[in-house]
Amino acid sequence: MALRKAAGAALCLGVLGAALMAAPASAQISSEGGPIYINSARTESLEAERKVLLVGNVDIQQGTARLRADQVTIKFTGKTAGAPASSSIAGGFGQVENIVAEGNVYYVTPELKAKSERGVYELATDTITMTGKVALMRDRDVAEGATLRMEVKNRRTTLEGGNGRTRMVIDPSSQPGQTP
Repeated sequence: MALRKAAGAALCLGVLGAALMAAPASAQISSEGGPIYINSARTESLEAERKVLLVGNVDIQQGTARLRADQVTIKFTGKTAGAPASSSIAGGFGQVENIVAEGNVYYVTPELKAKSERGVYELATDTITMTGKVALMRDRDVAEGATLRMEVKNRRTTLEGGNGRTRMVIDPSSQPGQTP
């Protein structure tokens, strides 16, 4: 929520960041809930594949959370047994299975900013994985690496360096209870 409060200190990875981004019954990018505003250059509904494809300058906002990417694909599991029919655009597809954001992925909340080349939110495991030049910023603290994996419910974040190393800059004066 708010990518679950940005999974503690390290992100939300957020992202995606993306990400980022769901509750058991419907896609969420913010713990605040409420309407989700989606803008893109093109929207495709791929009914046979149970997918919605958002292409070009994708901008998704909910409450104070915002997800931006070149392309976002939302995959659905199919209808849940006994669920009433929905009249929303993707409502007949069922529950969100995953959300994949690709290209210039940015996830922003009041608490953090995360960016990467790709972000995937998996509802079943409540996990967000961001890959490709990952940067996570909170206040004046910055963490960079190749892969950021956040287990949202467990509030566990792992940053890997890939072929390189992870890099962090922590400014103690930006920590709660500290004075500059």
